[in-house]
Amino acid sequence: MKKKKKKSTVHFEVIAGVSDVFRSALAVLLIFVLMLMLNSLLSWLRGDLMVTFSELTHNIGDAIWISQ
Repeated sequence: MKKKKKKSTVHFEVIAGVSDVFRSALAVLLIFVLMLMLNSLLSWLRGDLMVTFSELTHNIGDAIWISQ
């Protein structure tokens, strides 16, 4: 009986170890995807801010020239 219990315990330990490997790989993949998404967001934000401030400074410059 002890031998069967030991074998069953080892079986569950192996399953737990394989499960840990898959969860770790999934976590690394998820972190990589999230980093790509963050990079994409920051790239879009940088471009959007450049366009926004470019138009804003252009409008302010036009307002200053018109008022003079």
